[in-house]
Amino acid sequence: MKFTLNIFLFFCTALAFAQPKLEMTLKGFAPIELPTPAKPNEKLIEASKSWAAFYNKQGYDVYDVTESSLKIDALKKNAYVFRNLGETFSYDITYTLSIVFNADKTYKLQFAVKQIYLKGTPVKTTIPDFFMPDGNLKEDFSDVKPTLEDTANKIAVSFSNFIVN
Repeated sequence: MKFTLNIFLFFCTALAFAQPKLEMTLKGFAPIELPTPAKPNEKLIEASKSWAAFYNKQGYDVYDVTESSLKIDALKKNAYVFRNLGETFSYDITYTLSIVFNADKTYKLQFAVKQIYLKGTPVKTTIPDFFMPDGNLKEDFSDVKPTLEDTANKIAVSFSNFIVN
């Protein structure tokens, strides 16, 4: 039993590291393409809806559903941290996950931050505010990029693992 669990954990970890990573840039997160499981689009759309309910216990919205695509909006608590003068602030986000299942047996996954919240209150900050005009990260936001990328990639890995099974 323990051996089987170790094999399963190894496989999931290997799968997580094998897929392309979402990276935050001045323009937001670039989409990634992943192989589609050998299932009809109808089943992939249903699996995507099931994942939304499974992963987003605090609520979600599935919309713009077509025969090969959909969008999922949800709230993610503690999505990233920002440190200022020794104090750590934890921010929540609402995100949109846009998924398009392509005919070439791949799917495109796009992660976008719709709104940022501090203690439940929307803030005016957006992803481009973390960057200088030349695309380099502003020095004060060095904690934001890795923590928000980690959150985005955990969501993407969870989605990918869910629809594969």
